[in-house]
Amino acid sequence: MAEADASQMNNMKDAGISTPHIYAMLANQAGGYENVNYTLRDMYNEISRSQLDYEIFGDVLAFDAIYKKNKYLCSVVVFFGVNHHNQTVVFGSALVTDENKEVYVWLLQQLLAAMKGKTPISVITDGASLMKFAIEAVFLNSHHRLCAWHLIRNATSNVGNPKFTSMFKKCMLGDYEISVFEQK
Repeated sequence: MAEADASQMNNMKDAGISTPHIYAMLANQAGGYENVNYTLRDMYNEISRSQLDYEIFGDVLAFDAIYKKNKYLCSVVVFFGVNHHNQTVVFGSALVTDENKEVYVWLLQQLLAAMKGKTPISVITDGASLMKFAIEAVFLNSHHRLCAWHLIRNATSNVGNPKFTSMFKKCMLGDYEISVFEQK
């Protein structure tokens, strides 16, 4: 399946639409079943793959909202992680028309249900208060952490010392034993 079709399928699945109905809708969009280059079985496999990826790599979950960069002027929320090859693995996504606490709580509840109740150990975000609230409400025992990219960007723009920000970046991204990290 193309990534766009898989993403659309996952969004519809999260909204409670059955896989056969999703297949029919995607076939209708393509102008008929003969124009769809995957089968219903491929769709079930795609769903299973996302669940398997999450089962294996979902201990650390990152999620971010890309704000109103599409033609619908909706935020796109992407749930993702990193596999053992340091490659990004997308677990799910959603279009959000109204950002509020209840919507983010609902999104995390839907992700939790889709991923068979597995909660991540840590969740990484950009620090948005709506996301923080939802994490605390849904993933009770998960640790909320801030994204390294945002921390480095904030340090660079708010501290006028390039030597400090360079050392800060090395310290954050380095692979150190605890004692060496504390020394640095």
